[in-house]
Amino acid sequence: MLSAGSWSEVIETLGLGDATDVALVKGHAARLGLDIAHLMDSAPAPLANGFRPDSSQLGRAGSLLAAAWFTLCGCAVSWPLEPCRYDLLVGTDGGLRRVQVKTTTVRVGATWKAYLSKGDHARKTYDPDEIDDFFVIAADGSSYLIPAVTVGGLHAIHLSAYERYRVEQMYTEPAARTDEAGGSDRS
Repeated sequence: MLSAGSWSEVIETLGLGDATDVALVKGHAARLGLDIAHLMDSAPAPLANGFRPDSSQLGRAGSLLAAAWFTLCGCAVSWPLEPCRYDLLVGTDGGLRRVQVKTTTVRVGATWKAYLSKGDHARKTYDPDEIDDFFVIAADGSSYLIPAVTVGGLHAIHLSAYERYRVEQMYTEPAARTDEAGGSDRS
């Protein structure tokens, strides 16, 4: 093993042919206390600085963003195990809420248009007995927590008409708190 430069070479030298044997050999080497430092993978490359949120990914991220928002508000969040009409089950002081998450990248004039119904051709609205709330996230980062009974039967809404249901953005933080010793809770 000392002359090998990689785990692949060790596997080949030992006459083992399967890359899945690497974990087995690594385990034995560690148990025997063998020096394997020269075989260790180099540190992973740092992430590129080019990462930028892309609104075309909002649909994929919607439930995660909503779950993060509810969690930051102190709620317990669960995902349903089986497919159902709601995306999240949110535990609040007032009980459990069934939340359907919707996202929108559709701009209509000065407002966002959010589709509350499901389906491409024959759109089906949500029954207020199936869900309690819609959590709608627009591409500009604004979010709305709208009771299902408020928009019952509607296929789509313009968010400007629902400003009273707009919630504080999750990354907006009040001034840092200071503990008794005078330190800040910010890292």
